[in-house]
Amino acid sequence: MASVRAVPTLGGMRRLVLAVVALLTLAVGAQAATNPVVTAIERSADVRSSTLRMSVTTVGGGTRQTLTGTGAQSGDSVSLSMRTRVAGQSVKMDAVLLRQGGSYVMFMRSPAFASQLPAGKKWLKIDLSQQAANAGVDFASLIDTGQTLAPLEKGLVSTKRLGRETVAGKATTHYQAVVDLQRAARAIPAYAKQIAAVQKATGLTLGRTTQHVWVGGDGRVRQIRSTTPTVVQGGVRGTATQTITFLAYDVPVRITAPPAAQVATP
Repeated sequence: MASVRAVPTLGGMRRLVLAVVALLTLAVGAQAATNPVVTAIERSADVRSSTLRMSVTTVGGGTRQTLTGTGAQSGDSVSLSMRTRVAGQSVKMDAVLLRQGGSYVMFMRSPAFASQLPAGKKWLKIDLSQQAANAGVDFASLIDTGQTLAPLEKGLVSTKRLGRETVAGKATTHYQAVVDLQRAARAIPAYAKQIAAVQKATGLTLGRTTQHVWVGGDGRVRQIRSTTPTVVQGGVRGTATQTITFLAYDVPVRITAPPAAQVATP
């Protein structure tokens, strides 16, 4: 990140969380590159719920910023509780993503921008479907694991089994896969539109990426990690490395929208 403000703005916080959502989507989808991994993702996609922890580290412009957090998923609803540091200050953020009124929406809350919201409001509501539509992307397809598996399988270049490792106290097998996103785009027109929109928005050319996935003894994904190019503040190019560790599957999870009286809509 080229520079940081002492106090993050609401707009800056919103962009950060939207970036995290995009990274999570890419991380989950981009592992579908080798048969054992495809099988593991399909088994993981069939679960009713899961709990997880995550870490996203962005490096660029001579600086490094790390965001960590925990989360839960139930169906296509997600809740996240995240923390990062800006100019030496700890910044906490909560996000809830779910379908509401036919759209996929995100509710954000953070003490860092509480003073920028109207009196009595604690949450900011963002229509993610509209955000994605403005960029020419179908957000519904981005969050559908079944739809992301096909294009990323088409982009498979090579796979490699790296060995056995312990993740979150579980024995796992570590796999590495090289995925050519442009090859996948050529094979699937709908995915090509998504790639084109991302490249236009960032000015980056997406090519081959190396992805890592750890599969547990139950045949489900236990951890995923990927590094992708990104653009940080000031237009500086950098990289973002995200790791998602799945702690439990099919556990009780309840995700609901915050009270309407506490929600502000831009």
